[in-house]
Amino acid sequence: MGDWASNRLKNLSDNDNKRTEPVTGSKLGTKKANWEGREMVYPTNVIHLSTECASKGHSAVFPESLPEWFIKLFTVEGDTVLDPFCGSGTTLLVSKRLKRNSIGIEKQEKEFEIAQKRIESFVDIFSNIEES
Repeated sequence: MGDWASNRLKNLSDNDNKRTEPVTGSKLGTKKANWEGREMVYPTNVIHLSTECASKGHSAVFPESLPEWFIKLFTVEGDTVLDPFCGSGTTLLVSKRLKRNSIGIEKQEKEFEIAQKRIESFVDIFSNIEES
């Protein structure tokens, strides 16, 4: 847990024995007293990443770092990644960049076309880089 814990835990107050709400309003409160006596902690089921600024023509684009984290964790080069709701194709794009095969399923034709264009552009750029 590092230096943060040793300094922070020295100064626990009565408020730290209660669940506190974060200033961000995310509703992911903490109870700092739960850290007392621990040398290590397991990560939570929440991954903190920056949000995606450009919508890429889709209403729910997530940052490339999200699928990248899982793809690196659970696959190796040459494996196949399945995205059953591929939307704008972010997971497929990251899979290609990480040298994985990918299969995407999308029932909305408009979303499929967005994903297809993004992947084709990436393949064109990647091909040009490999040729140089």
